[in-house]
Amino acid sequence: MEFIADFFDAIWAFFTSIPGLFDDMLIKVGAWIVIALTKAKIAFIGYSWAVAQEVLSQLNVSSTIETYWGQLDSQVLGVATYLKLPEAFNMIINARVTRYVMDVIG
Repeated sequence: MEFIADFFDAIWAFFTSIPGLFDDMLIKVGAWIVIALTKAKIAFIGYSWAVAQEVLSQLNVSSTIETYWGQLDSQVLGVATYLKLPEAFNMIINARVTRYVMDVIG
């Protein structure tokens, strides 16, 4: 008789564990989706950066900046170079163009 009670207890325990099993499965699927979307976004940023570099090279932005940079006064040029303003300006332009490309593409 005890065998029958243990058998039905095991069946009852199985049925009561189904919601937890379902929750665990949904958590794993959700984590997989988040990881896949993050990897896709990283790949998209790399692609956008490549497109932005091509846009900047075709617009010839670097030579325009160098032309105007050479026309600055020597004192202003010295201070700006000491503060590394050209590198900062270049990073800002690259970031803005990349963001623009990301907005246009998707």
